[in-house]
Amino acid sequence: MDIDIPFHQLDPATVPTEMLGVVQATWQHRVTTEYRSIQIMTRFMTEILGAGDPLDVYAGAVDMIEDEIRHTALCAEVVRALGEQPMLPEPVSIPESDAFLAMPMMHRSLATAISMLAVNETLSCGFIEDLANRCDHPVIGTVLKATIADEEGHEAFGWEYIRKSLTRFSEESLPEWQAIAQQALTAQRSQAMAVLNELPADQRTLDAWPDTELVQWGLFSPQRQALVYEKTYNEVLEPHMKELKLF
Repeated sequence: MDIDIPFHQLDPATVPTEMLGVVQATWQHRVTTEYRSIQIMTRFMTEILGAGDPLDVYAGAVDMIEDEIRHTALCAEVVRALGEQPMLPEPVSIPESDAFLAMPMMHRSLATAISMLAVNETLSCGFIEDLANRCDHPVIGTVLKATIADEEGHEAFGWEYIRKSLTRFSEESLPEWQAIAQQALTAQRSQAMAVLNELPADQRTLDAWPDTELVQWGLFSPQRQALVYEKTYNEVLEPHMKELKLF
């Protein structure tokens, strides 16, 4: 997507003083998570090549790597515009377990697709879409909309890859893939449920948490983020997982 974003219009002096540190830290965190996505998608490319997947799968993976590079660059420009220097994750390399590295490439590619493309990309799509639909800041809103335009394609690619990849394995292997799906969900789900369980019934709606001051800067309240998680889980993630027998 060719976009011209007026980053000069993002002046840290326009951010409320009490919010500036949080806004900077949030976008810095997005730089590191998008960078991790580049790394995981690049690793996925080696896995699908080793698995002998069709050429169109390789082409789709290349597109996703390019998208993740673009997302990282966009987030980095936001950080710079906010007066900070974007940083790489620490440590830069992703430690991989010996058990994962010992798996055959067909197993590794499916494991990555379930955890990254299905779980993480689906939830990420839900979060970014909610922010993008409500943010009218000329810089932050444009960055969010540019990102969600790519993420929706990642989500669709992931589900289709999993559907086809599962046909390589016997029905008896399903518990292995179900365990990978549950592991990918655990951290975010436990965090969201901890917030939701504290909400009174009359506040357990998105309308109760408009986040008017936060959304302009691309931020969530913990309550709205947990509610978006629940909505995305119930409406998108769980139905797809059940269809593929991953739940």
